[in-house]
Amino acid sequence: MNLYAAIKYTGLFFVAMAATHLSFGQETVFSIFKTSSSQADEYFRQEQYKKAIELYRALPQHDNEVCLQLARAYYRIHQPEEAGMWYRQALALEQPLPPTDMYQYAEILCTLKQYDQAIGWYQKYLKANPSDPIAIRKIWRLKNRAYLYEDSIHYTVKRMDINSPAGELAAVPYNRGIVFVSNRPQKGMILHARNNADPLYRVYYSKRVTDTLQGQISIRYETPVRYCHELHAALQEGPVTFYGEHRMLYIASGISARKKGKQTLQLYFAELREGRWTITGSFPYNSTEYSITDAAITPDEKTLYFSSDMRGGAGGKDLYKSTFVNNQWTKPVNLGETINTSGDECFPFIDAGNTLYFASNGHPGLGGLDVFKAAVIPSGFGEVTNIGYPVNTNADDFGIYLDESGTHGFLTSNRLNNNDDVYELAIDLQNYPLVIAGILKYKEESWKDSTELKLFPHAQLLLIDNLRNISVGTASTDETGAFTLTIPYSSQYRIKVIDRQSGEEVFVGLELSKRKTTENRYEMVVVKNSFKRITNTLIK
Repeated sequence: MNLYAAIKYTGLFFVAMAATHLSFGQETVFSIFKTSSSQADEYFRQEQYKKAIELYRALPQHDNEVCLQLARAYYRIHQPEEAGMWYRQALALEQPLPPTDMYQYAEILCTLKQYDQAIGWYQKYLKANPSDPIAIRKIWRLKNRAYLYEDSIHYTVKRMDINSPAGELAAVPYNRGIVFVSNRPQKGMILHARNNADPLYRVYYSKRVTDTLQGQISIRYETPVRYCHELHAALQEGPVTFYGEHRMLYIASGISARKKGKQTLQLYFAELREGRWTITGSFPYNSTEYSITDAAITPDEKTLYFSSDMRGGAGGKDLYKSTFVNNQWTKPVNLGETINTSGDECFPFIDAGNTLYFASNGHPGLGGLDVFKAAVIPSGFGEVTNIGYPVNTNADDFGIYLDESGTHGFLTSNRLNNNDDVYELAIDLQNYPLVIAGILKYKEESWKDSTELKLFPHAQLLLIDNLRNISVGTASTDETGAFTLTIPYSSQYRIKVIDRQSGEEVFVGLELSKRKTTENRYEMVVVKNSFKRITNTLIK
């Protein structure tokens, strides 16, 4: 072999070696990227969405499935702008969205106030799921969203000074101040974090202070301080619910073992003893398989409402109730399809008038979580009503609390910079139950002058809910025609007046003011020749 031939052969050898190394290198890089994608998928399945996002974004190519996974992950950590951007990236690849993603994209567009586009995507979703009642109701609500702004003048919503650049939520009154939870960094302490790298939530207290300056009275809240140190959990703390004249509480806490990468929250009871909070027990239906949180208790302290993702629900988080009977809590009962949807229902609250308030992204609203209310009635619940703007916005609005008068409270919302903040709430709407008083009078003929009005004694009155066509209250007039009648909840009503002597009846309209007023006295006039013989069974 001559020198030239040897060099040529050697050169071919090096080329072959280089090609071998290049091939090995490409295979290794491909394996690494494949591993990263698989690990991102695993983080997604474990609901560690921020870790999943980091790996997905680091991939060299963002195909349709990666774009969709990024959109889904951002949707789940409530970053609608990013989620919308990745859905648009997926759409740019000219591949159709799966039906579930159509629905989620419509939800995101609602949060971004792009309501007309949202309607379009709900309609596309309905082509694949034509009988989905939630999507149908959401389209109707968005097309008639002006209704949600009608009572806006009756609400005042003010962001509180206790808020920080971190998250604050679920404020309740306590000891001349408020208690709430926050994931603000703690000075002088190691920053603990959840599986998605968010700081943990802790319980804080802020004292309310009244200042007088130049004859003007103002109320402010002092700098928040850590509260319930003795109830410190290894993981998340709160929200907190007080009862028993503020000497007992329920606290949601993440102190149990992690299951499949997901931390669950459980409910614990505590009592104030010699100035310190002491854990006295746990809710008997706690489980590491699901979370129980957002506790609310009725004024009589006999029924506990809470939110849970336990199996057997309608989907997502559902609301449940448990009753204290014979010194023990009954098995939780799902509140049913009137309240729960395939979305999330959370942060229940029961006011002094036995009305259930809760947050939901399944019932139709303005976007994200909205606050809804429904009267608690013997047969279950009345109509679910969206409270409307400005309590609700296109952002997440939840965690409402109202005092006994129903005129003051607190609210949590991320309407500002997508960050959870606590807001103070003032309401001048009429609250329920409402007791009205009045006089029932009559005249013989409709054409006669009003001076001929006579008192109508011993008549029976039935309060009829027009929306459900049932009787929800009854009363009788005395010998002077006077009566009192309890209006159980906000609705549209009429009164059936029954003449006990003749057995005849007539209906009278009842107009109730939306604005709270101290004047609730009514004069009702009926015309005797308008009465008709009862031919059907009385509404019961």
